[in-house]
Amino acid sequence: MAVNEFLYDLKTPETTWKGCAVHNYPTGDLSTEAGRITQPVGPHGLYWFMDSVMHKVPDAIKDTWEQAHYHVHGYETFFLDEGKLQLFINGQRVICEPGDIVHLQAGQAHGFRFLEDTKWRGTYHDLQLYPEAADIAKVQEYMPELKDDPELKALMTRGVMDTVVRENFVYVDAPKEQCQAVRHVDRPLAAYEYPGVSMRVIVERWETGGTKEMVCAVCEPGFTAEWIKYPPLRELLYLRKGRVKFTVLGREFIADDECVVDIPRFAPHSIEVLEHSEIYDLGGQSWLSMVLQSMEYLRVKAPERCNEETIEALKKRYDIPIKCIGMK
Repeated sequence: MAVNEFLYDLKTPETTWKGCAVHNYPTGDLSTEAGRITQPVGPHGLYWFMDSVMHKVPDAIKDTWEQAHYHVHGYETFFLDEGKLQLFINGQRVICEPGDIVHLQAGQAHGFRFLEDTKWRGTYHDLQLYPEAADIAKVQEYMPELKDDPELKALMTRGVMDTVVRENFVYVDAPKEQCQAVRHVDRPLAAYEYPGVSMRVIVERWETGGTKEMVCAVCEPGFTAEWIKYPPLRELLYLRKGRVKFTVLGREFIADDECVVDIPRFAPHSIEVLEHSEIYDLGGQSWLSMVLQSMEYLRVKAPERCNEETIEALKKRYDIPIKCIGMK
């Protein structure tokens, strides 16, 4: 079978993961298996997606293991697709379960306690990879007797990935609906309804240092979308639920639950939704939320201006490369 370079099926990590990082708890038990799906690009490290299995905290440390840390520059958005965890953040401890989305901002101290083996998918940006890490790894490779030398470890002041370890938390238990960091497609920041699709804003630009946003298209069967002939933006889409036919560079293929679709710049493409689906825009470079807000204003406050000419001007102003949408 020919390899589809645009499709990553997370249900088959043995063929989808491009390398795997493994970590252990202090007890020696396996804690993390993290597979890279796409790598960061550009000055902000955009379009980065990782697929991880986070293993249950061993009973011996289950009451103390919080992984308390923060990131100086980086932002993270995680999809909890299977399992259960406790999130520590902003003086709260909340339970997160399948369907939840956790958005973490730079400088925001947080921690996790995994109560079950958990599918934990993440997209990131501005998570700086410090150059000391590679150099120290080289020393450890050639001189393994220095691996645990505290003097060598001290040279890695911020860890490998913009991560600063801190003391554990003081917290109160709270429902996740009261936790600003926990999102859900059914509790969006805003929702805009069109025939066959509900556009739901999950993360706004002001929550990412102005770098990107995340909008989920909740689509019904028969919904279609076609992009302009040569779209200037790369698309990285996560089909969390559903079944969608993609046409990319003239090639048709089906994506279903737990699939990532990576569409290069300038590639002509379109979609047809085959089942009720949730499609998340992980690239987030278009100012789609701004266009949705503007169109809602026109619809409610100035319907006489809500015409094709005005909509085309909005799409051009906010870098929306979609030619048309509608029901088949």
